[in-house]
Amino acid sequence: MAGDTTLSENYAFAGVYHVFDQHTDSAVPKVQFAHDDRHLLACCSLDGTISVCRLAPGPPAVLRVLRGHGGGVADFAWSLSNDVLVSASLDGTLRLWAPADGRCIRRVPDPDGAALLCCAFQPLNNNLTVVSDTPAVPSPPSTSPPGSPRCILGPPC
Repeated sequence: MAGDTTLSENYAFAGVYHVFDQHTDSAVPKVQFAHDDRHLLACCSLDGTISVCRLAPGPPAVLRVLRGHGGGVADFAWSLSNDVLVSASLDGTLRLWAPADGRCIRRVPDPDGAALLCCAFQPLNNNLTVVSDTPAVPSPPSTSPPGSPRCILGPPC
């Protein structure tokens, strides 16, 4: 704690300051800072986009808006080196993005057409992505149990 202040005094927030408000019509399920970078963050939205933002230097700014998903983006993750983002969407696709220029590197559809709810990079190998899904409605017979993690790679966008 700083000086003679208590824990509650250190975290006595006076309100919420909105720095970014580009996702006004849809929920934002996740906001995450880049690894070892306190000025770079991204947020995904159920409007189907991901915003990559810079907090400093200068005034906060949206650097890129990643577009391409046909449904809401439920989750995303930064690669360990922050040069790639992976996103999981309710449209049943996983995408790999280059946040520096906003380019979609790869689009991978779920084999069962299920909405994808979460994703992650394997911590020691950024070439491996894990994703988990939920059955689509209506759903064809699935080859794996609902919610089971899958390791996937796919063709470029």
